[in-house]
Amino acid sequence: MFKAVKELNKKQQENLKVEDTNGKLAINPNDTLNIVASFFKEKFQTETATEIEAFTGPLRKLHQPITKEEVKKSFDNLNNNRAPGEDGIHAELLKYGTQELNEQIAKLLNQTFERHENLDINAGELITIPKPGKPKGPPKNLRPITLLNTI
Repeated sequence: MFKAVKELNKKQQENLKVEDTNGKLAINPNDTLNIVASFFKEKFQTETATEIEAFTGPLRKLHQPITKEEVKKSFDNLNNNRAPGEDGIHAELLKYGTQELNEQIAKLLNQTFERHENLDINAGELITIPKPGKPKGPPKNLRPITLLNTI
């Protein structure tokens, strides 16, 4: 019975309504995606931004490797009930994981730093929600949210 009540009270997800630069409503989901992506790309990406070059020095062990205790301490600071990023890993999985998980992640991070591998920590999934009280249509009336990888 509780499941049925929950289903009845669940809000229906409304399709995103977005207008192009001419004020024409996008019908095709791909058009909507392109309009929103180009709007936020223009808003947040700058021509003057420079990428930090990867470290290319000799491979060597870390002077002070990351410990499983440090990993556990950082996981304990994660907030519950947050949407995961592209990796699909929920914070609770890391937060309440075993010591073996903490040990393996510490080992993985240490190896990544020792080998100068890319962590790709800037990868995220951009989602948008309509701003409350604003008319639907213009991309400027969307609130961007970036879902980052939990790790």
